[in-house]
Amino acid sequence: MSRLACGSLTVLLGAVAVGIYWNYDGFDPESLRGATVVITGFSSGIGEQMAYQYARLGAKILITARREERLKEVVAKAKSLGAQEAHYVAGDMGKAEDCERTIQTAKEKFGRLDYLVLNHVGSSRPKMQEKLLTGPSWDQDPDTDYFVDFLNVNLVSYVRLASLALPLLKESSGRIVVTSSIWGKIPWPNVTYYCSAKFALDGFFSSLRVELMKAQQDVSVTLAILGLIKTQNVIDHVKNEEVVKTAAPVDEAAMAIVRGGATRAREVYYPFYTWPTTILRALLPQVLDNIVINIS
Repeated sequence: MSRLACGSLTVLLGAVAVGIYWNYDGFDPESLRGATVVITGFSSGIGEQMAYQYARLGAKILITARREERLKEVVAKAKSLGAQEAHYVAGDMGKAEDCERTIQTAKEKFGRLDYLVLNHVGSSRPKMQEKLLTGPSWDQDPDTDYFVDFLNVNLVSYVRLASLALPLLKESSGRIVVTSSIWGKIPWPNVTYYCSAKFALDGFFSSLRVELMKAQQDVSVTLAILGLIKTQNVIDHVKNEEVVKTAAPVDEAAMAIVRGGATRAREVYYPFYTWPTTILRALLPQVLDNIVINIS
């Protein structure tokens, strides 16, 4: 074999080895059979798909959203897919009493809690869609009332639910899984309120992770850093068809989050471009700022 062929084979085998190393996460589907899971914001989109993924793996799930009729449909389908149990709480996670009712219901139905999966957007969604598509920049319209409401739903309620669930999660050596966004890692114009909430989720839950590790509490914290996902919401509201075509499949995104939580991953990046984009900001923030300005 020639030296060139040997070198090429070595490089190829090395690339395969690196690929296997990075893609093998040790996920055991059986670990989720009988596991108790609370999932917030699960009547549609990624949340709905996560409910079905957990159901197929034989988990016991409790889902929350505001639309009770839709919740009933998702619960029925989850049971048909193999969920050992499926329950729901209809409520707005922006309300403290609904957060408390959710965790209390999980305690009553399951007697324990293995997974808390935080995914909701809640009552802030309609105006968020309007602002994402046509909204002015913050300096043109500093809407502080909406900002406060958005943070309450998309940050404070996440913290409240995690705090309420922690005693149960400590007993079970459980997991907290937080759905976030690439906009929680890189800044983006005209969505300052959204970036604020997602950056803050990273700050709080990353700090919580370190605190739990320091206290030798066996509760893992996984942040899911998502890019553009082909949810029905994206299909309905993103008018650029070429952009929609680039969106990643929603069921694959849901499964990536499920696997990350089960394997106690620190962070999950999906699709592929979210991780190198985050690294670029860490290494060359000014370069990334200029790229964002030019493409947004």
